[in-house]
Amino acid sequence: MTNTMKSHLFELLFFLLLFILNTSTLSAHIPRFSPSVGKQLRNKIKGQPNHYTWKNTLDKFKELPRPDAQPAKEIKGLSEIKQFLYDFGYLQQPGPFNDILDQTTILALKIYQRYFNLQVTGDLNNETLQQISLPRCGVPDKNFKYGFTDTVNVSWPKGNTWFPFGTRNLTYGFLPESKIPLNSTQVMRNALTRWSRTTNVLNFTETAYNVADIKIGFYIYNDEVADVVIGSSVISKQLNSNVTSGVISLEASKYWVLPDDNSTWSWKDGEIDLETAVMHQIGHILGLDHSYDDESIMYPTILPSQQRKVQITDSDNKAIQQLYSNVTKDNNTSSGYVGRFTLFGSSYGFVISLSLGFAFMAMLN
Repeated sequence: MTNTMKSHLFELLFFLLLFILNTSTLSAHIPRFSPSVGKQLRNKIKGQPNHYTWKNTLDKFKELPRPDAQPAKEIKGLSEIKQFLYDFGYLQQPGPFNDILDQTTILALKIYQRYFNLQVTGDLNNETLQQISLPRCGVPDKNFKYGFTDTVNVSWPKGNTWFPFGTRNLTYGFLPESKIPLNSTQVMRNALTRWSRTTNVLNFTETAYNVADIKIGFYIYNDEVADVVIGSSVISKQLNSNVTSGVISLEASKYWVLPDDNSTWSWKDGEIDLETAVMHQIGHILGLDHSYDDESIMYPTILPSQQRKVQITDSDNKAIQQLYSNVTKDNNTSSGYVGRFTLFGSSYGFVISLSLGFAFMAMLN
């Protein structure tokens, strides 16, 4: 073999080796998504399974009817509907809003209607207005941002990484200023116990409010919160500290009712079952998003036919088991990336690299 041929072969083998090393390095620097990203969304649609992957959901978006190319019209009070759609993640751009039914609002209405298994029309039909008027959770359904910034110390709950990895027990406490009656605090304790016994992921111990991991209280919501909201959950971080806590807030102005042993119990207009609301908010604190399966504890609204819903469904339990098992696996990695950096990305890469090494040696002889 001439010196020129050896030189070209050396360059070729050298570049092949660099390619293998760079490929291994690249695979180690793929950002790791949080366990909630890519999680199945549940949407109950007639004649089809209840569970959909993220790809299936995106495919459904493609099937949405296109907004009609009709002139925008003005509807008195539509600005409040737009605010509602924005608050819960269906409109992307913030206000101030007007009363014009534009194409963006039509599309947002269609997405809302599709998610809640309503007739997809893009207008404010009676079915849609009835759904919008139902009591509901204040946590957005979709497209919401989460995480802390230098100026914002509260976040929507997302996943279960707000408390230290490996935690098996969370404490909870009741806001003293709320002066919650004993029978009401017992309802909340029962809800926490049900989550603990059903899912077996965490235990809960009562403590003082100011040091509790989970803080529960009744509050008067301000005028910016939709009056259909009965409760909400956020993750709060103490100023100048990394200490975080989950905060469950319930709207104090609502008519709350307690469980009744009488199976014929019926709710009057405006009454909200306390345990139903608390069960839902605990689900958020533990890391669950909203579900569009109307049998789920995590369904965003309280339906007239399900004013009391406290039993954790199989799908709820499966979702939380998947979430916690995913977090366990993710936290076992040594960094914030998928996999660890290794010189050789696989045994296959190692064999090729070893072969190239022998080729170098042969060429030099």
